[in-house]
Amino acid sequence: MIIIEKQQFINYIKQYERLIITICLSFTKNYFDAEDLAQQTFLSAYKTCEKFDGENFKAWLTRIAANKCKDFLKSSARKTGNLSDEDYECLQNNDCMPEGVLMKKYTDEKIFKLCCKLKDPYKTVSVNYFCENIKLSSMAKDTGQSLKTLQTQLYRSKKLLKVLWKEESM
Repeated sequence: MIIIEKQQFINYIKQYERLIITICLSFTKNYFDAEDLAQQTFLSAYKTCEKFDGENFKAWLTRIAANKCKDFLKSSARKTGNLSDEDYECLQNNDCMPEGVLMKKYTDEKIFKLCCKLKDPYKTVSVNYFCENIKLSSMAKDTGQSLKTLQTQLYRSKKLLKVLWKEESM
């Protein structure tokens, strides 16, 4: 039984730190997991240093690291479930994620609020187009205005909304 002094153990950590992280990284393929496992390796080695036979500290330490990695890879906490097609589509489409829904709602409300600040006819055109998703051609049929007039009003309302958006963001 060999007793390792505290300072000697600190020197071993400095000497083999990169090696142990590299070993853990080769198992996990994730730097953060590898870092955690390297830390667990050194902690385990420190706690069980009385079991060290004094022959080859490097080999003993790498064996501990390999065993920690194998245990980690087998652990149930690390198991991942398979996503259904519906879950996968939902992840691809950020709109059904809670933060995506919240951001869309916030943006929609902000756009509506800004559109309402405009004076007519820009207010009507922008609310219909941006908030109600009504096409200009449908608006032209419903109101009897020419498509060109509505296009001009929409163009001008976009410019006004851009200015209002910047003012609100400051």
